Amino acid sequence: MARTPLNAKIVNDEHAALTTIVVGKVAPQKRVAALARRVKVITAPIVKSRIENRKSKIDLRWLLKKLGGENVTSLLVEGGGEVNGSFLLGGFAQRVTFFYAPKILGGRDARKAVAGEGVKRLDEIIQLREVEWRRLGPDLLLSARVEPR
Repeated sequence: MARTPLNAKIVNDEHAALTTIVVGKVAPQKRVAALARRVKVITAPIVKSRIENRKSKIDLRWLLKKLGGENVTSLLVEGGGEVNGSFLLGGFAQRVTFFYAPKILGGRDARKAVAGEGVKRLDEIIQLREVEWRRLGPDLLLSARVEPR
C-alpha cells in the first residue's frame, strides 16, 4: 500500500539510494511515485487470500525470483506481523531475529510479531534451531535458524 512515510529516515538518509521498497499493484500511484523519487520501488503482483475478508498479499515467490534475478542473495525483511507471518509460513525465511523488551502491551488487538493464518496442525509448527540469546541493555535479542519444513 506504499505506507512508508515520506519523512521516514529509511527514505531520506545517505543510504536511501540503496533502499528498495516493495508495494503491491493496488498501491496508490501518487504515493508510489513520491517514494520512487527517493528509493527504488518494486511493484509486485498480488495473490488473493483464500480466506474471506482477508487482504490480498504480495506474491512473495514472484518477488524472491525477481530479487534473485537482480543478484540479491540476502534480504532483511522488516515488516509487521502479517509480513513476518507470510515469509515464515510460506517457508521463505532462513533466519529470524526478535527483540524482547521488558514491557507488556497486551490486549486482544495488540500487534503481533508473527500474525497471519498461523498453523493448523502441530506438524506445521515452525521449529527454530541454533538459538542464540543476547542481552542488549534491558532488552533480549533472539537469533535463530528456521528449520526447513
